[in-house]
Amino acid sequence: MRRIFFLSLFLCTITLPIAEALPLNPLEWFSSDKEEQEEDFEFINVASDADEAAADALMTRAMERYRAGKLSSANRLFKKIGKKYPLSSAAGEANFLRGRIFMTKERWKKAFNSFQRVVIASPNFEEFDSVIVSQFDCATALMEGARGKILWVIPGFKEYSEAVYQFEVIVNNAPYSDYAPLSLMNVALIAQEQGKEEIAINALDRMINFYPQSMLASDAYYNLAQTYSSLVRGVEYDHGSTRQAISYYEDFLILFPESQYLGEVEANLESMENLLASSRLTLGDFYYLYRSNNTAALVFYNETITIAPESEAADDARDRIADIEAGVRPTTGSSIARKLLFVK
Repeated sequence: MRRIFFLSLFLCTITLPIAEALPLNPLEWFSSDKEEQEEDFEFINVASDADEAAADALMTRAMERYRAGKLSSANRLFKKIGKKYPLSSAAGEANFLRGRIFMTKERWKKAFNSFQRVVIASPNFEEFDSVIVSQFDCATALMEGARGKILWVIPGFKEYSEAVYQFEVIVNNAPYSDYAPLSLMNVALIAQEQGKEEIAINALDRMINFYPQSMLASDAYYNLAQTYSSLVRGVEYDHGSTRQAISYYEDFLILFPESQYLGEVEANLESMENLLASSRLTLGDFYYLYRSNNTAALVFYNETITIAPESEAADDARDRIADIEAGVRPTTGSSIARKLLFVK
């Protein structure tokens, strides 16, 4: 123990002066000259002239084989350029063409990853838009049921989760492109197909908030309302989803009055309002019949009428209010009790 104590004391005595001598900003530890730091940073992010020349020579050979249809040979040279000279100006095109080769072989994940190397390592690549389009094509192929391949030959499982991942990467790569809202819509469609409503809602919500002017905005509102409607379980359950569905149906009618879905949306909105009104009526009946709490019952009966004034539930609520005002007390064998027990 004494040896450990003295060793610790010794280390403190030699490191403390060094720590005091270092600048407080860790970024300044290696140089106190800002211009020198910038030069170093620029140097390590730009290929040397020798590397540029070597990459260009490899690119010439690779393109000859690519144009001759010798794709496997060309792919090996493209890979070498991207791996050995990643900072060269030829690396972007090499990774892009490598991705295109993988697409011809339906190796969608490999292709997508090659295009992603262009995005990360060659952000100034002239055909950046083509990179995003190609990534979208890869993700779409997986969404439409293309299968991965085991050992490059045997078809594997459908990779919907990989498609979702790729669409999300596209949104991150090009948030201001037309492919961002398209990608979010596809994420929602895949999630709905797999019964993952929370993922679908998240994607659609981002779409209407970030891309309200998109041509797909009306579809997003409609799908959001439909998704929330699908979560509604019945009169006796919590109706957070019902309220959300009503809200999005109402927004749809305001924002897209010329939509082809107008009649369907109006019908769905009425159905959700009737369901919510019925749930309020049921709560009112509970307080009226079983708790003798007319004040609470009146709150829910009035809410029933406000939600869906033309519904059958609203007519029943008006009858209950009239009974309360007249001082009528229902018995457990009354029609109200039978209705309540039937609903439960």
